[in-house]
Amino acid sequence: MRTPLIGALAVALPLAALLAAPAEAAPNVQITYVRYDAQGKDTKKNVNGEYVVVTNKSGKKVNLAGWTLGQTSRLGDSKYIFYFPARGVWVQPGKSVTMRMGEGKKTVKYVYQGLRKHTWPNTKGAAYLFDPSNARVDGCTWNNAKSDFKRC
Repeated sequence: MRTPLIGALAVALPLAALLAAPAEAAPNVQITYVRYDAQGKDTKKNVNGEYVVVTNKSGKKVNLAGWTLGQTSRLGDSKYIFYFPARGVWVQPGKSVTMRMGEGKKTVKYVYQGLRKHTWPNTKGAAYLFDPSNARVDGCTWNNAKSDFKRC
């Protein structure tokens, strides 16, 4: 009696998989540049010298509301989590937005974290980009005491 049921499942499951709507692909959004060491001595005055550039490499505009940056490949393990604003962070195809760590007024090109201290490691570290579901989308690592930035 079990054989027909198993046979029916063997046919039905692959057929259901073929008929299911394809999952929407994640937007092609990438970290393209990290300035992890502001020029000069780290002071409250140059916190905005640390920043991360995120670029929309897709053909559609992307809303970064709910997206985050972290310092570890698992968001929950990050000492610092940096949030994109909840509204108004649309990135057009081929364009970028820069997340600066200090204070400032949000524009189409810049968002600010409002911090008063430096947070990115100056010689060895990482920046990871997470979508609103906390899935890691991209990452950029560095290990260079002779440089203060990384093109990713």
